Amino acid sequence: MNDDYPLGSETPAAGREDHTLGSSTIYRLCEEVIALREYDKRQLRSLEQTLAKVRDELKTSFNSFAADTQRAYQGLRQEVQGEKKFSLNLLLTVLEIGQELEHLTKVGGEVDPANPEAVKGFVEGVAVQSRKVQATLKRLGVVPYEPQLGSAYNPALHERVGSDRFEGMGPLLVGKVVEPGYASQQPDFKLVRAKVIVSE
Repeated sequence: MNDDYPLGSETPAAGREDHTLGSSTIYRLCEEVIALREYDKRQLRSLEQTLAKVRDELKTSFNSFAADTQRAYQGLRQEVQGEKKFSLNLLLTVLEIGQELEHLTKVGGEVDPANPEAVKGFVEGVAVQSRKVQATLKRLGVVPYEPQLGSAYNPALHERVGSDRFEGMGPLLVGKVVEPGYASQQPDFKLVRAKVIVSE
């Protein structure tokens, strides 16, 4: 019975092995392609999530920056408008006081020194203008200040007009205030230095 098979009977078996080997390779290739596709999908999802996160962070950061810029602009605008208003009020007050002082100067030239009432009226007019100046300064937040006796002499705050020996004081201390200075309401912002005598 074995003689019924032709001599090349082993050839079909070898063909089947080759076919199985080819199928296995194709199967593995398909598995690799599917795995690669799944990996790509995961990577793409991860990339999309990262991009979305970065986009949201950038959007939030930009919105915050835009809001901060808008607030800074509004604050600067209000500050500039406030400065303009302040400067205009100050200018009007200076003009008014200047006109009244000019009037007093003209009147002062006509005052008879022998007439006490006329001199008293002139002095009272000058005193009125002085009070007006002081009231204006106070309204604008400018106040007089006197350095504390015994505090350290500071050229930025004090104008030295002399020196002397003071009992119980070391050198370079404020021993006496000759004339007060002027400061704004902001701390340590001095407009006019106080005139002081410094200890030796």
